[in-house]
Amino acid sequence: MNYFVKSVLLFSLIVAAAVFPLTAGDAKVDVKAVNTASLQAFAVTPAEHVVSLSPAATEILCAVGAFRQIAARTDFSDYPPEAKTLPSVGGFDGKTLSIEKIISYKPDLVYATYGMHDYLVDTLRSYGIQVYISDASSVQDVLAETGDIGRITGHAAEAAAVQNHITSVIKAIRAKVTGAEIPAVYWEVWNSPYMSVGKTSFMNDLITLAGGRNIFADINQAYPLVSEETIIARSPNVILVPDMEKETIQSVKNRHGWNTISAVQEGRITFINADVTARPGPRIADAVLLLAKAIHPEISFDDIP
Repeated sequence: MNYFVKSVLLFSLIVAAAVFPLTAGDAKVDVKAVNTASLQAFAVTPAEHVVSLSPAATEILCAVGAFRQIAARTDFSDYPPEAKTLPSVGGFDGKTLSIEKIISYKPDLVYATYGMHDYLVDTLRSYGIQVYISDASSVQDVLAETGDIGRITGHAAEAAAVQNHITSVIKAIRAKVTGAEIPAVYWEVWNSPYMSVGKTSFMNDLITLAGGRNIFADINQAYPLVSEETIIARSPNVILVPDMEKETIQSVKNRHGWNTISAVQEGRITFINADVTARPGPRIADAVLLLAKAIHPEISFDDIP
């Protein structure tokens, strides 16, 4: 997937997550009620035809063993590789999704994302189609969601195995970083304008679990816009940049005023796999491990699978 397409995908995801929680009081979708209804609907007979509307949702379905139950995916659901063999209902956000096309696959469940797909919920349910809404803001939320999808698709045991793997890997990482110095971390989500990770993002949780301190954890927004002056003033020890950006280590160093930042002076700029680290799915333990290696290069993590 080329740089432009991947960038647009990530940006649309981040904007949805950043904007909609700000107006949560006006939201008509009761995530807990909708998801509880789906859990009850499939308590005896599992969902057989699922339309997945996000890359993370597709990854969770495949991880728990429900690949054959996926009726369709979105264009950007590219992992695991076999997901690309599934038919697509279109893009990721509301502008590129057709509810008629979703319904044409005759799903008994649509796996959606809060904020991005709220407008679909009432219409889908009016057709008798159940909806599960992903709303993960922490690793614990991802674990709980994985368990829910396992029960809904009839793969509870497989889901438990995924949960156990994630938990055991993160526990091993925590054992290594506990007691070590806690570096200040700036995670760049976007740079035009500058956007980072706030307190209510699951990515903030990843930084903490990896043994770092998010320099914007004091902002309650999930993905806040931040000023370049504030980034410089907070002088992070580590800078994380998504690998989809048209940036190099040198171009980051050359940004005006950034030569005073500790991470720039110490050469602590790391490009990270955006697909792994920005999707709240089953590879979340891999994401913590990638961050831990970037945040704590003095620690060996070679014995963690």
